[in-house]
Amino acid sequence: MAKFMKNINLVSRSSEIFREVKLKGCGIRGCQSKYVLVIAQNPGVSQEDISRMLFVNKSNVARQISALEGAGFVKKVENDKDRRAVLLYPTQKLLDVLPRVKEVLAEWRALVTEGFTEEEREQLRVLSEKMVKNAGRFMEGQQG
Repeated sequence: MAKFMKNINLVSRSSEIFREVKLKGCGIRGCQSKYVLVIAQNPGVSQEDISRMLFVNKSNVARQISALEGAGFVKKVENDKDRRAVLLYPTQKLLDVLPRVKEVLAEWRALVTEGFTEEEREQLRVLSEKMVKNAGRFMEGQQG
């Protein structure tokens, strides 16, 4: 199992480098692509919700959102229900780059699953979702 976890880590790090290279001309960093997707798919999401969704600490979320806002990809709107929180919305600039982000992610999935049968891809999806669910139980205990 240790070798498996090492492999997962290597694939994850390689993925970030791949996204960094492929998104270079878009103004989006490789590590920011996951934030772009969450905001585009959940307009009005809070930074706290992003932290929970991505299993990322709040200070990292704040840093990446600040960079995305500074680059014109994200708009912050005050939350009427909670003055301490802001809601995040995609700008047109983000929506314009979104197809490229999705294309790069699809390229990566194709690259890392090259030679897999459809059945193997489905098994991998199911098993990885179970792993995320298990990790999520731990992460819920860390929120507070």
